[in-house]
Amino acid sequence: MSLKTRLSHWWLALVTLPRLVLYPEERRLLAAMRGFSQRLPQMMQQPIPEAMQQITPNGPTVTVNVHTIRQLADLAALLDRRSPLGICLRRSLVRYHFLRQAGVPLAVVFGARFENGRQANSEISGHAWTTLYNSPFYEADENWRKFTVMFIWPEAE
Repeated sequence: MSLKTRLSHWWLALVTLPRLVLYPEERRLLAAMRGFSQRLPQMMQQPIPEAMQQITPNGPTVTVNVHTIRQLADLAALLDRRSPLGICLRRSLVRYHFLRQAGVPLAVVFGARFENGRQANSEISGHAWTTLYNSPFYEADENWRKFTVMFIWPEAE
């Protein structure tokens, strides 16, 4: 993990955690997000379309603002360090579920790339990110540009 990434994680915690003292609704939402994040490995043991169907909420039920939900979702994914799922997948799925509950029409993109850019003698790297209206949602360009899109959920709305 790069120093820039580590610093961004520390910054997220420093900015987000103090608010939780003042806002019980945000504390409850973070607790729900952490529980959801901890259940993700079990949910993701089925084929991706079935798992995503299960993860997709029925409709808007959350009234916290979008910026706060995104920050809390990112924090919940970050705090779930023992998960067998990578942080990008946890973050994307927690964002997707809870922002969808707030009425934001996010999609989750699953991508892959060859680590050294060639198929021969290379490892495949996977990544997941969220999009809003087909544009990456709070995702740095270097984190998605070189990935080939393998699957998008929901496929079309």
